[in-house]
Amino acid sequence: MVLATIYSFLSLGNILLLLLLLFILHYLMILYEFRNMPPGPRFTTLPILGNFLSLDLKAKKLNDAFQSLKDNYGRVFSIKLGSYKFVMASTPDAVKEVLIKKSADYAGRQQTYSLMEGTLGGKDIIFGNYGPGWKLHRKLFTTALRQYLSDIPLIESRVNTQAEKLVLSMEKQQGQPFDPADCLMRAVADVICGITFGEGYDTTNPDLNKLLKLNVDSVANADLSQMATILDFFPLAQYLPIKVYERYLGPFFEMFDIIRKFLNERKRNFDPEKPVKDLITGLLHAKLEAESESNEDRTALLTNDYFINTIEDMFAAGYETTSTTMKWVLAFLVNYPKYQETIQLQLDEEVGDHTPSLENRTRLPLLQATIIEALRVGNVVPLAVPHVTLTDTTLCGYKVPKDTIVFVDTESVHLNSKCWEDPTVFNPYRHIDEDGQLITNQGNFFPFGAGRRVCAGESLAKVELFLFLSWMLQKFTFVAEEDGCPPKLEGIFNLTQFPVPYKIRAIKRKWT
Repeated sequence: MVLATIYSFLSLGNILLLLLLLFILHYLMILYEFRNMPPGPRFTTLPILGNFLSLDLKAKKLNDAFQSLKDNYGRVFSIKLGSYKFVMASTPDAVKEVLIKKSADYAGRQQTYSLMEGTLGGKDIIFGNYGPGWKLHRKLFTTALRQYLSDIPLIESRVNTQAEKLVLSMEKQQGQPFDPADCLMRAVADVICGITFGEGYDTTNPDLNKLLKLNVDSVANADLSQMATILDFFPLAQYLPIKVYERYLGPFFEMFDIIRKFLNERKRNFDPEKPVKDLITGLLHAKLEAESESNEDRTALLTNDYFINTIEDMFAAGYETTSTTMKWVLAFLVNYPKYQETIQLQLDEEVGDHTPSLENRTRLPLLQATIIEALRVGNVVPLAVPHVTLTDTTLCGYKVPKDTIVFVDTESVHLNSKCWEDPTVFNPYRHIDEDGQLITNQGNFFPFGAGRRVCAGESLAKVELFLFLSWMLQKFTFVAEEDGCPPKLEGIFNLTQFPVPYKIRAIKRKWT
């Protein structure tokens, strides 16, 4: 009887009417869900898909995929992607509000399937959500890094050892065209190996060489990463019989196995009486201290899974952003040789044929200004790791509910004519004052983020960048692969923005 009634109701007209009512109900729910939030495309929000069709899916860079939305709704807008609400902070005021003024409100991270699986349950520093575990391990990380950087002779010795290998590698090119990406990356990675695993460890170790290769491949495979990110917007995708997640997460589990091997080996040989000389030893000391204090809550957060994620964060983030920045610096200096020449004149005057050291930093302002300018124009992180609101808050007067994902568009600051004169022009002198001294804090500069989620490795990156680049520019003049063909100053975006692969020549300077 019931089935007969339902069957009699299922006429074409009634089905269309039901669908119409469902669509009206859907859009009423969308309007209610986004009430008082930044403007956005409400009536093109489709069931399940959300506003995916409003994006430019053919855009080469993620930032460009949102351009039409910025044009139509302004530079602070909101959309729905799959099951999640998103807000784009794409003005200087909005960026500063998220990163600085209300950083506590925006300190969360999205807890999507691939991020949770790829961090063993959200137990890392970069993608971990704000909470007791994240605060403890960030503090341990920054403390260990601060102790390391306070030993100036140690950090200089380790960086200089790799810098010497780097210039020897470039010298072997004998002035022929080469792609500097691999040697730059390996030099930085070897410094990170020493900091993380201890003196004597570098990528000549087969396991660490494999760890580096797995990291490099995961960063280079932008298509797979973007596909996993898109699927994350649809929680049910994890149950579908597709191989994307398996292919994306597989390398991470291999990385964790390698790190677990080193961690277990260090545990077996751990001597608490020896001073802390690397990150792993620092973590083991922290665990021993918590256990001696019978602090069960703290001890529960000092597990292998947390340690493994912290070590991987140090390794991956440590080599990737620093080597990418150096690639940008060399690309810009080949395109703007007058700055390279002036940097080398300062090096000749202040360093001569001595080994560059951190003591030379204040007397080499143009080199430091060039690094800052490359970070600004190259914009290594054009869209910072997405933030998530931990509470109901506001942005530029609009409501932003709890658990909203927020994109922070640093490019809207770094390449904004209201923040910088001729913003797309590479000009290191904008960071030098009338007395020829470096301007260290001009504002409108967020390559390392800011606030509670500021990059913990910023101080280490600055040390490495200065020492490596001063070594290279003291020994070589870098020129185009062939006359009139300097590197293209275009970026490719995955987790970071790196320059299009290029080749250059390293011409040994005559006086050296």
